[in-house]
Amino acid sequence: MRDTNLSRTTTQGALATLRTSSASEQTGQMAQAFKRAAADHADIAQRAYELYEQRGWQDGRDLEDWLKVERELGGAVHHA
Repeated sequence: MRDTNLSRTTTQGALATLRTSSASEQTGQMAQAFKRAAADHADIAQRAYELYEQRGWQDGRDLEDWLKVERELGGAVHHA
């Protein structure tokens, strides 16, 4: 599977809020942002693999599957 801009967007949003926080708050916020990004990535990967299975393990459509799942989960993923 390929990297997703969704994870980057989630992390970048959290980074923007860090600029106004104390160092300890920043550490906690950063950790939460990375956990959310990792969870989003794992959810997308799981669902994309399910599509691959449903298609009978036909190769060559991994990016298409990934982007489809990003659209499906668009309202469900976490954004900072």
